[in-house]
Amino acid sequence: MRERDLARRFETFTRTQGFPELVGDTDKDTVRRYVEESIVQRVVFRDLPTLLDIRDVPTLEAVMNILMEQPGQIIHVSDLAGQLDINRHTLSNYLSYLEDAFLLRKLYNFSTNRRKTERKLKRFYPSVLSTNLLFRQDDHARSQVFEWSIVNQLRPEFFWRDPSKNGVDSVLTPEGPVPVDIKHGRIDTSGVRAFMRTFGVNEGYIITRDVEETRTSNGQTVHIIPAHRFLLETQGTLLTGHG
Repeated sequence: MRERDLARRFETFTRTQGFPELVGDTDKDTVRRYVEESIVQRVVFRDLPTLLDIRDVPTLEAVMNILMEQPGQIIHVSDLAGQLDINRHTLSNYLSYLEDAFLLRKLYNFSTNRRKTERKLKRFYPSVLSTNLLFRQDDHARSQVFEWSIVNQLRPEFFWRDPSKNGVDSVLTPEGPVPVDIKHGRIDTSGVRAFMRTFGVNEGYIITRDVEETRTSNGQTVHIIPAHRFLLETQGTLLTGHG
């Protein structure tokens, strides 16, 4: 009973995007009004333009809307700037402004070489989602929302992708790198195992909706844990380096 209740509460937490003001009311229009009026419009249309003298507010809004509809995408600044018909420097500034306003989280592609890390791919997660995406019922949308919710709780600095497109969604670094992948549907351990081989790590994690098991092979152990259990019981030990 406790497990089912925790899983249900996690779903509610995701649907309300973690705002206590929305507890008890997960109606789509209510969530949309709160996110748009209390968060996005206040920051994008009032606070940032006033503080930073931004003239092209509609483009800043367009950047935010793209990220809210496509959380976790790898941004190629030159390509997106071309789509928006602005220069690369302006887009880089807008992304930085949204980060500074806590509306955006940037993840670096993990490397043991810090200088190399700064030059590699970057992924961006908004702090709030478009309600159109949040309330969609297709598998792809649900997977995106689930990944976004977990990443925003983990607050990682890194993800990982190699040239062969092996990857994990989060890399935690309390003392040494810990790969944490996020799977809403089918469980695939290949990304976590590729990370462990590359960086000499023996343990990794996959966060799921409701699957819990441990898979050990060739000295590698992958812990597969439901989201509510991971966030309540496991995350703290990893972040403090006592996992």
